[in-house]
Amino acid sequence: MESVFSIAIPSSTLSNEMDNKIKAYKVWQIARACAIYRVERIYIYRDPAKDETDYIKEVLEYLETPQYLRKHLFPIKKTLRFVGALPPLAIPSHRPKHLKIGESREGVVRKVGPDGTCWVDIGLPALALLKAKKERGARVTVRVCSRQPLVVEESEPESYWGFRVEKTSLRNLLSGDAVILSRNGEDVRNNTDELLKRKIFLFGSPGEGVHSIAEKLGIEIPPNIKSINTIPNQGTETVRVEEAIISTLAIRNMLQ
Repeated sequence: MESVFSIAIPSSTLSNEMDNKIKAYKVWQIARACAIYRVERIYIYRDPAKDETDYIKEVLEYLETPQYLRKHLFPIKKTLRFVGALPPLAIPSHRPKHLKIGESREGVVRKVGPDGTCWVDIGLPALALLKAKKERGARVTVRVCSRQPLVVEESEPESYWGFRVEKTSLRNLLSGDAVILSRNGEDVRNNTDELLKRKIFLFGSPGEGVHSIAEKLGIEIPPNIKSINTIPNQGTETVRVEEAIISTLAIRNMLQ
């Protein structure tokens, strides 16, 4: 069974980008890499240099949400102007309209009856009946019990379903089972076990590594937190955040 793991990126991840279209595409690259390599959670920690936490979180969550639910969960707003043009992630929760009995789907509660019965949009013309205590607008994962009538029940996916996005602090991340990805870290070829056993991969910003951001915040890196360089022979002066994420996750995937 595959281990559950997460990545953490700073709020300054997009600090080198001025064009809003490029910003949106860069967030998509991160989301796509996380989806390909089955990342369960993306943490965003605050970097005092630039704080675009809310924008990054909103775009990541938009991309993770099935297309048929977006109109219910994301109002039209300027910050999401370019996300509709981004390619789909094509993760398992993004189901087609063709329905199969027993499959899991994502839904959003559209109506709640006087008796507490919920009516859920699961991407079909008709709403599905769900016997559960939920509020209108709540997002739910359900299993299809029947087509006529359309009835669903709450469910947990049996395999990878997508990622969740969470705001947190660098201090909190460094208190957990993390590893720092850094150009100045130890060669990954000598630290493959570390890469496999750690649950949180910490990435720095385009301008600063995690150590510099921690120093700015007055945080001391605990001695149990290792730094690993997953691109030891890089041929460019710098490696972008999204490139470091793709490279690191690809190596971890090959090792497991």
